[in-house]
Amino acid sequence: MGLEDIVIDRQFQIANGIAAPVPLPRFQKYTMCNLRGGIGKTTLTFNISYLVDDLLAVDTCPQGNLSYCYDNQYYSSRSTTVRDLILPHLIPNVPGTTHAALRIEATNDHFSGKSNYYIQSSDDLFVLPAQIAAAMNQAMSLTSPQRETAVRGIIFSLKDEIDRELHECNLRKCIIDTSPFFAGATQLSWYATDALIIPVRTDQQSVNSLELLIRTLNEPNGEFRRYLLNGAANNIPKIQMVVLTHCGWSTSSGDRNIPNRPTKMYAQRVYNILSKYRNLLSTDNPDNHLFLLDDFLGAGRISSVQSKPISLLQPGESTTIDRIRVTVNPSVDKCKNQLKYIAGLLW
Repeated sequence: MGLEDIVIDRQFQIANGIAAPVPLPRFQKYTMCNLRGGIGKTTLTFNISYLVDDLLAVDTCPQGNLSYCYDNQYYSSRSTTVRDLILPHLIPNVPGTTHAALRIEATNDHFSGKSNYYIQSSDDLFVLPAQIAAAMNQAMSLTSPQRETAVRGIIFSLKDEIDRELHECNLRKCIIDTSPFFAGATQLSWYATDALIIPVRTDQQSVNSLELLIRTLNEPNGEFRRYLLNGAANNIPKIQMVVLTHCGWSTSSGDRNIPNRPTKMYAQRVYNILSKYRNLLSTDNPDNHLFLLDDFLGAGRISSVQSKPISLLQPGESTTIDRIRVTVNPSVDKCKNQLKYIAGLLW
């Protein structure tokens, strides 16, 4: 059992829309993360957010790519940002705010009829790590029990704000997009979430970043756990799934959705890591947690340029991007099934 007999065989069923659900627990809040950029975090977040309803998407990456997908005028927006929500927890006398969530369908017609909301990013999040460090130094200088109260207020600031926004909007689901750096809002996202979704691209640097993420999550005295009072084991998020992105498939006759050699090699490395750290998984079986996702090719480029979910693209659909004609490949139907399956394992 394992990669060959379970994960790869299941992948054929997923791609064809006939796979039974994997027995994973369901959580309310997920954080999309990997400590490396360009691996598909925002693309996956955006497409998952289209496939469910009653969702709050939170953009904590200072680049704001997810916010742009929801609103192409985001960079000139004056709406409340995720930094605006966090800052009152760090700096005395900064007024708090409420009702920061924006309805996605108001700025992206593709989400028409969906009761989904988002909280937008801010490029000021680049300086948030320094502000958190200053607030934490001040908190640690206090005596007990004021110290514990102050530390808790900082590390769970984003969690408390997200919980309030979920209640105000009467929403049941949340997904958080993060930057590729474990600092600032990304760190707060780990404290705010129930479980992690980790995209890993088919290259060695991405596998290395997965190992770094797991070490950061697992080390008792590391930067993540050190502020959790008395260990606070209940506040350590589980790994719900690792999604291997940009996968390729064998073209040999009769190879029924068999990964090509590089994809299979990296899938095996990821599987071995999950087997080693199964205590961090939301079940005790690594077979339940690794999923493969096709390279989106033209569909991914068109989706990004048009802020249009891949689920709405059709084979043969085309547009001009940077003076080059880009067409949706027939493999988009496999991608749709894969995305739908992944989203169905979350809520």
